[in-house]
Amino acid sequence: MITIRKYAILPLLLLMLSSCSGQEAQHELQYRIQSGHDLSILATTDTHYLSQSLRDLGPAFHQFLAAGDGKQLGYSNEMLEALGYDIGIRKPDAVIISGDLSNNGEEASHKDLAGHLKKIERETGTRVYVIPGNHDIRNPWARKFQNKRQYATDSVSAKEFRKIYGSFGYQEALLTDEDSLSYLAAPSEELWLLMLDTAQYGNNTALGHPQLEGRVSAHTLEWIDKCGEMAASQGAQIVAVMHHSLMDHSDFIQEGFTVEDNEQVIAALMRNGIQITLSGHIHIQDISEYQEDGNRIYDIAGSALSVFPHQYGLLSYSSARQTLDYSTARLGMEPWAAATGQTDPNLLGFSAYSEASFRKRSASRSLARLAEDPAYANYTESELSEMADVVGMLNENYFAGTGNAAVIATEGYRLWHKAPASGMRSYVLGMAAQEPENNHRLHVQLQER
Repeated sequence: MITIRKYAILPLLLLMLSSCSGQEAQHELQYRIQSGHDLSILATTDTHYLSQSLRDLGPAFHQFLAAGDGKQLGYSNEMLEALGYDIGIRKPDAVIISGDLSNNGEEASHKDLAGHLKKIERETGTRVYVIPGNHDIRNPWARKFQNKRQYATDSVSAKEFRKIYGSFGYQEALLTDEDSLSYLAAPSEELWLLMLDTAQYGNNTALGHPQLEGRVSAHTLEWIDKCGEMAASQGAQIVAVMHHSLMDHSDFIQEGFTVEDNEQVIAALMRNGIQITLSGHIHIQDISEYQEDGNRIYDIAGSALSVFPHQYGLLSYSSARQTLDYSTARLGMEPWAAATGQTDPNLLGFSAYSEASFRKRSASRSLARLAEDPAYANYTESELSEMADVVGMLNENYFAGTGNAAVIATEGYRLWHKAPASGMRSYVLGMAAQEPENNHRLHVQLQER
């Protein structure tokens, strides 16, 4: 079925409202999908793109991968090509990338990724909107990998980031924040995007590493109210997008992942009628909810596109029903590989390949820890291997946002129940005991504006 969307050119008057941000309007005209039409958004995060010009397939690069958290950096280019392929098939009206666009802020990675995004927009007609993550700006870890060595390479400043990605949200912003790289965009007349920059990168050079924690300044909190006032005056709904979690998504991982002073941020979003936030950073698929006085706001943390299970979110807005519906889908690497004549077996069977790599990496590290722990000296190598596999499966399910029923039924898990007390045992039993929830679907009835 072919869908024809009608677009309107909004007058200069509306854009002149952006003067309340302290900056002049950047365009005289702004195109949007007209009122009365639905809107579809593909939301992804943590692409961690690494330019092919910055790595070979030598020892230094493979050592870096082995020490990592499962990012398939060797296939960065292919994953972006596959994403473009999926976008071409699904034809969403907008694509959102909520931070950590690059592996470690490399200038070459940002420029190459921007090239991919321009190609996507040109070939599909879909608009792309981005914000930075904690890895993207002034990152001292920016590296090039060649043979047996790593070499420092250029990162980018906030000004350079905005210039590189200017056509992906910033140049069409209705409002921009003077205190961060946050902006307000309007892909539709009825649904707007509050793109919040929660990353802290001013102290990265002194720290020697990218700052993990995120924050929203007092100035930006006030700016959010201006965005809310502007949207309310036009009867528009707002979806917020940020890199750091708005709420806790894990009993095990919180510090540095949930934005600092999140109560203030939640309050600012809720008083401006925002009911859904899309976030990244934590690399797990999870939906959290906060309620107050009968009002609700949801934080949807999306899986990292660069890490198994390589999935993204699909957000659908219904104008007639005034609803938002969220679901997830896997990156179509295999269909893209087949359609483009790829011969690499890892690409043709990417899901199985990446899953096995992710589980093996996690299990291998757990096995090494168990083998060194005197408390487990009486266990056979086979038993330790089964127990380590359980950790790998639990971590895999955790990132994917799925249940653990199959893991609990294994012999390895039974061994963990009888194992000596340890930090690893507490972790395994705690992970397995989490109640399964549907982190892949959400339906929200929007409040009247």
